[in-house]
Parts: sequence; structure tokens; C-alpha cells
Amino acid sequence: MTAAFLLAILLQDDPSTLVPKATAQLVSMQEESGAWPYEGVYRVDREIPVGYRVGGTSLVAGALLHAAPKDEKAAKAVERGLAYVLKTLDDPLLEASTEDAYDVRLWGHATALEFLCHARTAGLRPKDVDAWIPKLVKCIVTEELPHGGWNYAGRNQPASFVTAPVAQSLLLARGRGVDVPRDVLDRARRVLENARTDAGAFLYSGQFKEGESRYTSDQLAGSCARSAACESTLRLLGGGSVDAVRGALNAFHRHWDELEKRRKKTGTHEGAYRIAPYYFYYGHRYAAQAIQMLPEASRAAERERLIPVILKTRDSDGTWNDRVFDRSRAFGTAMVVLALLGDAVPLPPALAR
Repeated sequence: MTAAFLLAILLQDDPSTLVPKATAQLVSMQEESGAWPYEGVYRVDREIPVGYRVGGTSLVAGALLHAAPKDEKAAKAVERGLAYVLKTLDDPLLEASTEDAYDVRLWGHATALEFLCHARTAGLRPKDVDAWIPKLVKCIVTEELPHGGWNYAGRNQPASFVTAPVAQSLLLARGRGVDVPRDVLDRARRVLENARTDAGAFLYSGQFKEGESRYTSDQLAGSCARSAACESTLRLLGGGSVDAVRGALNAFHRHWDELEKRRKKTGTHEGAYRIAPYYFYYGHRYAAQAIQMLPEASRAAERERLIPVILKTRDSDGTWNDRVFDRSRAFGTAMVVLALLGDAVPLPPALAR
């Protein structure tokens, strides 16, 4: 009997029901508008910014698309979410911007692009979706920082945890035949390579200069939620190594307690490693993706190791939330659903090595 199954018994649940229960909860969380807005401390004119509304909706709808493709209620929820995203992408506050300011529209662009690529594969609203995919690629390329990579906190230096998922969204679009400049992706790879320490940690933001010692006090404990995302993205961009991906997974498990200290806490970048609560399920989702980058023979054991960790923080209603806001329950649950689905979530097509 597996450790995951034993833990599920203690929680009075069958592991096979985790995803169906979570998806049913996600459907019930959908708002009348069709949205699943992400909620954090950041506001624009005291309102949840449009980037969070589109980003949260895209993430949840994408998770449902993969998790319950034959469920009628989930399918209707995905369609309502898709309609909301397509309509809201026309909001002037989602136009491409290179203003040097804190602005989460980039998260909305990248998450919407990922969702629309998967929606197109599923045959949903092909005409509307096909029109928006290249527009979103253009927005993201426009928002690239001068020397590569992306950041939503300003344009001074790239952030590894932002660059990784944004680059993956571009790879998905490229796989659909959309023109994505290769040099943009090559710069993203260099950004990640130049943010990597000798120990396998990734700087939160910024780059090491040539000849500079690749050491930071942040190290793996502070990077354990983003190292797997960055190492997986490096592999997809034609760099990195399988050993480095495996090291990132080990670091995630070894330092998981540092992430848990910040889950459901107020504030953002606090504590010994300045870890924000919203990296908690980000880390789980990309740890699961990193498993997909390993040789097939290694994946089952790694998933067996990850599932008990996921179950540790599951709430009594079958959902997951790493924030103090009720709306962010949809984000946390969707990220965990993507983690639980494993190979059922397609990887972005990798660049040729």
C-alpha cells in the first residue's frame, strides 16, 4: 500500500477522487460573469486588476479543460470562462505596455495565451481563439525587457519566476505555428542561465555578471518554489540538464517546510527567505511539471513522492488555498489539479537542441 493511499485513508478519501472533487469545487466557484478572478493584495483603483481577472480565469479554465474534458458542467464552465477571457482581452488596461511600473497585465497575457493554445487544440471557438493567439504573442514580445526576459514588478531587471512561465506560453504558441522570434526565446534561456547559482538556486530577479561568483545567501531554501520551473523551462529552451531538473525536485522536497511557513500568512515577501505565500502552489505545480522532464522510468516514483506532500495542505472541502483571500482558493486548487494530472497536461514543444 502506497504512502499516498495511506494518507488518503487517514483523510477519509480515495486518491482517485481528488481531481473530480476539486474540479467540482472549481465549477462551483465560477462567478456570474464567467470569471475566476485571482485575488491578492494588489489593487488598481481599489479593484482587482484586469490582469488578475483574466489570469485567474485562464488558469482555472485551463485546468478544467485538462481535468474534466467529458464532464458537461465543467465544459460549460470552461466555455463561459473562455467567453469572459476573449471579451476582457479587449480591455484597454490589457494593451501591451512597456511602462516601468508594477503591473500584472503580463501575467494575464501569458496565462491567457497558454489557455487559448490548449482551447484551440480542443477545438473551442477556433476563429476567435486563432485571432487572439498571435495578438498575445505580440504583446508579450513587446513587453520583453531590453536584454531579455520579463518582470511584472518593473523593467529594471528580469525575474526568473516570471520569465519561466512566460517563455513556456510562447513555446506553446510556437508549437501552434505562430511566429515567435527565436532570439526572444534564446534571450529567455540566457536570462535563466545567468540567474542560476552554482548550487542550482535561481535569483528572484536580476543576473550574475560575467566573472562574478555565483553564490547568493538566498540559495536553495529561498528558491525551492521556482527552481523546478526554471530548470524545466531551460530544458524546453534547449539548455539545462536532466540532473539539474532532478536536483530542483530534491530541493523542493528538502526545503518544503520553508514554503509551508508562509502559506496562508498575511503580507508578501517576509520571513527568512522573503518567500511570498503565492509561491506555495506555484512550486507544487512546477515540481509536477519537472517530473515530466525526467526519463519515463523515473516519473512514477517521483509522483508517489509528491502526492503525500500535496495532501498535507488540502482543506476539508477538497480544495487548496495558499492565501488569506477566499477567491485565491480557485488559483491554489487549479495549480494543484494541474500537478495531480501529471502527463495529462501537455508540455510545451521544446526547441531543437
